[in-house]
Amino acid sequence: MRFSFILFIFVLAAGGVLYGETAALDDLSHAEEVVQDMSSKLNRGVVNLLTGWGEIPRQMIKSGHEKGGWAVIPVGISAGAIMTVVRTATGVFETGLFYAPIKDSYGPIIEPAFVWQ
Repeated sequence: MRFSFILFIFVLAAGGVLYGETAALDDLSHAEEVVQDMSSKLNRGVVNLLTGWGEIPRQMIKSGHEKGGWAVIPVGISAGAIMTVVRTATGVFETGLFYAPIKDSYGPIIEPAFVWQ
């Protein structure tokens, strides 16, 4: 009888340890996911900070396709200059606040996330 009681206590303790390890692994995987999301946000912020100027040729190409060849210079350059400021400011914001989720997400603030997409 005493052996059965000791065996029962041992099985309960082993189950608690195993459950605790599983819960710890779940917490660790969630923490790793959050850190990975924060790292992606920091990476995206630095890249947008450094490549924001790429919006000028991007907007020139985009306006040429959408509006025709006449719009490349007047529309493309002005839209590119505005979007350069927007993308660079977004890069500064995401780099500075990479650790803070915006609306419970670490996703990109502007679409596309990078100038070349």
